[in-house]
Amino acid sequence: MLRAGVGQSSNPSTERAAEEAATQAMTRAGIGQADLAIVFFTVDHLRDHQKLLALLQQITNTDRILGCSGVGVLTGEGEIEGKSGLAVLVLSSNELDTHPFLFHPLRDREQEIGAEIARQVGRRLEKDALLVLLPDAYNGQPRRLFESIEEQHGFLPLVGAGCSENGAHGRTYQLYGETITTNAVSGLALTGSYKSFIDITQGCQPVTEPLVITKAQGNLILEINNRPAFETFAKVIKGPLLEDLRRALAFVFAGLPSEPQRNSVAPGEYLVRNIVGIDPQQGILAVAEEVFEGERMVFTLRDSQRAREDLNQMLQRQVANLRGKPPRLGFYFNCCARGTSLYGISGIDTAYIRLALGDFPLIGFFGNFELGPLGKKNHLLAYTGVLVLITER
Repeated sequence: MLRAGVGQSSNPSTERAAEEAATQAMTRAGIGQADLAIVFFTVDHLRDHQKLLALLQQITNTDRILGCSGVGVLTGEGEIEGKSGLAVLVLSSNELDTHPFLFHPLRDREQEIGAEIARQVGRRLEKDALLVLLPDAYNGQPRRLFESIEEQHGFLPLVGAGCSENGAHGRTYQLYGETITTNAVSGLALTGSYKSFIDITQGCQPVTEPLVITKAQGNLILEINNRPAFETFAKVIKGPLLEDLRRALAFVFAGLPSEPQRNSVAPGEYLVRNIVGIDPQQGILAVAEEVFEGERMVFTLRDSQRAREDLNQMLQRQVANLRGKPPRLGFYFNCCARGTSLYGISGIDTAYIRLALGDFPLIGFFGNFELGPLGKKNHLLAYTGVLVLITER
């Protein structure tokens, strides 16, 4: 039997927030002792982190507490943005095994840490194992981290997000046990008798047909369909955005293949990448990814209505995956550029999830980037929401 419960609080008092969220989670799970507690918190709660940990241990009756900071937090009840927030998930199960970890420092040690994670969890992994990674977004290279894990173990579904904060601290925080630190990666491996279903929703949707990069150098796109790259870009952003190119880059992005070998930008097969520079005179675009000649691409637009439609489509796929089985718990790693900044109001994503899937223990936070698989390869994602649903076999 798998028992899980969540709670959240927007109380600015760390003690009250911890008590409210943890008590709600334990009550809803119907347990007296948790096997593991997961906590996501906004950085204002760091002032009283010792009280936070002490109360969580006292209420959940476990010192196996894992988590990180987020610019906002969420549960199935809704999303907390722009103010104090704390979310707690507790679980107890004789079928689901949890293997939490924390590695510090992270910077310049991604290869080493990835190999160690693979060694530590590898002997426990089973067919339906899942790895959750919560790396510091300001230190380290997440791609190197999960590529190192893959080198040691082969493909293993990996989800998570870059720990975030509101800009007040200039650092993010990772937590396991009695340790809260920065420049680290926390996470856990889930093994046992369960099934997981992972899907992503894109906040940026294609506004062009598939195009071909016909001339490139490093991360520079020189020509698209044998025309100067900026010329094609300008046709996409015609109107007011063309008069303010800096603002245009906050709305228009490049969609590149998730698997270069397949070279496809079909739905669910492209990665959103920022356009980080433009040179109208030379006709050049610079993107936050290396590109190659012959590579397909699309231009995508960050648009709230298109994002809602994609979210709904993703949820319908998840409903079909479940085949009538209710999820026992879930994670939702949401981009900090979604939420209120995308929709203009808060709580849209979690409202859609609740409407499609009902009431179940769901926890997550708003990250600086997201991690998740597309096909049989893990990727660094942007402007996405990664939804993980866990059911018993």
